[in-house]
Amino acid sequence: MKLAFVDLVFSWPPLGGAPLDLYQTMVGLQQLGHDVKLFFAADNDNWNRGEMPPGSLPFESQRLDFGLDTFTPEHLPARFREAVDAWRPDVVFVCFGFFMKPYLTKALAGYPLVSRYYAYEVACLRDYRQFWKRATCRKDFLNTPNACRRCTARALSSDIRTGQINMYAREYLATGAHRPEYYDVLVESVRAYDAIIVYNHMTKRHLAALNSNIHVIPGGVHAGEFAFTPPPQRKPGEKKIILMTGRAMDFSKGLHVVQRCGEILAQRRDDFEFWVTVEAPFVKKAPWIRPLGWHDVSELPAFYRQADICVVPSVWEEPFGMVAVEAMATGRPVCVSRVGGLQEIVTPGETGFIYDRNDAKTLAGHLETLLDQPGLRARMGEAGRRRVEQEYDWPRIMQKYYPPMLEGLVKKAKTA
Repeated sequence: MKLAFVDLVFSWPPLGGAPLDLYQTMVGLQQLGHDVKLFFAADNDNWNRGEMPPGSLPFESQRLDFGLDTFTPEHLPARFREAVDAWRPDVVFVCFGFFMKPYLTKALAGYPLVSRYYAYEVACLRDYRQFWKRATCRKDFLNTPNACRRCTARALSSDIRTGQINMYAREYLATGAHRPEYYDVLVESVRAYDAIIVYNHMTKRHLAALNSNIHVIPGGVHAGEFAFTPPPQRKPGEKKIILMTGRAMDFSKGLHVVQRCGEILAQRRDDFEFWVTVEAPFVKKAPWIRPLGWHDVSELPAFYRQADICVVPSVWEEPFGMVAVEAMATGRPVCVSRVGGLQEIVTPGETGFIYDRNDAKTLAGHLETLLDQPGLRARMGEAGRRRVEQEYDWPRIMQKYYPPMLEGLVKKAKTA
């Protein structure tokens, strides 16, 4: 089957989780015997859209170049339609695209279309996170479009006024996303997809009123790249390590919860140390916390192996939670907050614990249980590794989810 993937933000090496997910999906489908091709946009006026060293991708790709005058709803969708038509795919995946994605979807009508939403793009135009004033925002664009338009305009107004317009703000203006009619274009695009892929069931419920064919497909890891190792054998008096990885300097990742939790634990014991991938200025000085600084993803497996326990204390609705999967792949129990897709990864009492976001006291209780029971840490680590091998290994994901979805799309197209 010929599968086209269209992405308006893709760059390589990846600048985030979306291009990495797209890359692994395309590689996996190619390994299943499909003919895949990536069509991606490059912005001549912005360095971080469409950057691609020659020969860096193991599948066919075509770059389409645009500038200030051509990155518009009138020009860009037509260019992509022409390029896709020349290749004649059986199915088209419409991937990441900021505000231009609905117009691109309309231009590709007639093909079986699959949309991949990586965060909360349909709910939050401001930054796709639906997180405002350090809490989950209860408004969303589908139900409160006027309020969300005002919020987005306030967030981008400084860049627009000063003329320091970044890629995101420029696309916001070029597509007219600040106008009321953009709402209709977006809603129509969600309804038009023959299938939609999301990371978690919360997103599925949010979109269910507009589209009934929504697939929850998790992100993944290559389990073989994370060596399963037994928990460290600690000497008497040696501190146990509780690890937090990820962009810990971002408030939404919950470092403040870890710091409150550490203060609670420190009142009772001194046999632990939090290791956090963050620079020193972002943490309060305390004997029980060690800032590791920033590290490349390739360096993280070594930290997981040194840890006894891992925590993912996010306070926003994390769409997935890759660091939890990575920790489980290494064989470490994980404590995660009850948010977004993160809560769907950990099996409570079996591979770790789940607690309500911002609840440092309950997190401290779970950590005490694990600190006191090396046998439980070992059992949960082994169960976590098995779960990764069964549910989150990339070859498993590709085999489990994609063949039935693609077969359904082709069958629907033939009977249409």
